[in-house]
Amino acid sequence: MPVVMNGFAYTSYKHQSDQELLSRLSNAILVLKLQAQGRLGQYHLQSQEAEQQRETLVEFLDDLIAGTVGGATKLAFAGLADRVVKVNPADVQDRVAELRRLRQRLAGSEDIRDNDFRIVDSLQALLEAEAAEDVRSLYRL
Repeated sequence: MPVVMNGFAYTSYKHQSDQELLSRLSNAILVLKLQAQGRLGQYHLQSQEAEQQRETLVEFLDDLIAGTVGGATKLAFAGLADRVVKVNPADVQDRVAELRRLRQRLAGSEDIRDNDFRIVDSLQALLEAEAAEDVRSLYRL
């Protein structure tokens, strides 16, 4: 029984961690899309909030890149980094380079391009898949 409880505790913690990460990522993407569309005011958001979300996304990309290239990473990023690699192991270096370029644009306060949003949307989809897998794992214990 202790093995099952340990497995449940780990899976439950990982699910909660993935959900929090997903929530932060989703919020950052939403605010930055609203900024790109010039609609922050319609949602009573200030440009400072968009800059904070830009910084959140930079930190997210830093952690994801570290996990993807095999560096030290936070536990919350381990599953996502693994999924990024598994999408197509042959072009991981190209995708990491693309993530680094996106990170540079975000850190440099450059305008975010449509392709940049496609990249972060795909990361969001991978993280959603990871969170869904966590839920399924809870029921298999």
